[in-house]
Amino acid sequence: MTIETPWIIAACCLAGAGFIAWGAARLRLIWPLLVLSLLLAAIALQLRLAAQGRDGFHDLAAMTAQAFTVLPALLGVATGLGIAFARRHRLRWRNAAGGLTVLALLTAGVAAGTTFLL
Repeated sequence: MTIETPWIIAACCLAGAGFIAWGAARLRLIWPLLVLSLLLAAIALQLRLAAQGRDGFHDLAAMTAQAFTVLPALLGVATGLGIAFARRHRLRWRNAAGGLTVLALLTAGVAAGTTFLL
């Protein structure tokens, strides 16, 4: 049984994003999660535009990349924050960095979700 490369990439994205989210909450630092969420939003928007394509030609590779990078990373962020919350490690969301983090995560989620509706 062999594991295909996209699944390895997806596992790395999930584990890495989960570790960053958990570690940020554990250390009570919002900036690592802010940087991650901004990167995810930028990647998700670029992949959505690539998948949208021109003249009705959709880039299926961009849809595959969205499915194996951004979605697992968003799931990893949710999992990491969930584990941190269960262990009573909380972040301060009520400041500018927290608001921007939430906005970027929502942008990444909406861009990733709408990619598959094209």
